[in-house]
Amino acid sequence: MSTSRIRLFGPDRQMVGIPEIEWAVWILGPDDVLKQPDLITALEVAAEHNACFVELLDGSPYSPTCYAVVLHHGYAWNRAVEHQLGNDCGHPDCAPCTINRTSLKAAG
Repeated sequence: MSTSRIRLFGPDRQMVGIPEIEWAVWILGPDDVLKQPDLITALEVAAEHNACFVELLDGSPYSPTCYAVVLHHGYAWNRAVEHQLGNDCGHPDCAPCTINRTSLKAAG
């Protein structure tokens, strides 16, 4: 999948993963989707991969470009974008989302 025209964030973002998988890490380059058990683990895995990718850069124009992106139901995850779109960001410590989750549980 070419990343040059993919919109990862914003209202017109494109799905790049598998919608049935709640949390995953997409590795651009080899185009792998790695299923994760939760958001915190996905953030840690993405950070570890991105740190390794930086270490592998050698300045050559032929070096592959690789990034790790956290996915939520197939879309690139970013707390601010989720809030902007009116979605629960999924972060367990997010105050606005926690209040909404509590309200939904009480109503249901």
